[in-house]
Amino acid sequence: MAKKFIFWKGYCKASKFIALDKINHIISISGDIVDIKQFSDISISLKIEIEEQKIDTLYASLKTYIEIDEFDTMNSNSNKERTIFLNISFSSGKGDVKVDVPYV
Repeated sequence: MAKKFIFWKGYCKASKFIALDKINHIISISGDIVDIKQFSDISISLKIEIEEQKIDTLYASLKTYIEIDEFDTMNSNSNKERTIFLNISFSSGKGDVKVDVPYV
């Protein structure tokens, strides 16, 4: 039986705010970000829901933008919903725990 959750760790050299726009775009092509946990400006955790058949494509796309742990391809044709937890560390972070809230 396949595990329901997939855990990936990534590393990005760009600033968090610049990188998140690109990462969001990459993920939105294949799946949906359903939760975000910010841990200062050094790291972030994304919860992604995606069809199993799209996981290999998402991984390959993310790998072109961030350094990410190795992942064995699934080669699946299943449209079963899967959850990926993606933790990303940012090298440009300074450990500032302040979370900027946009003015509305």
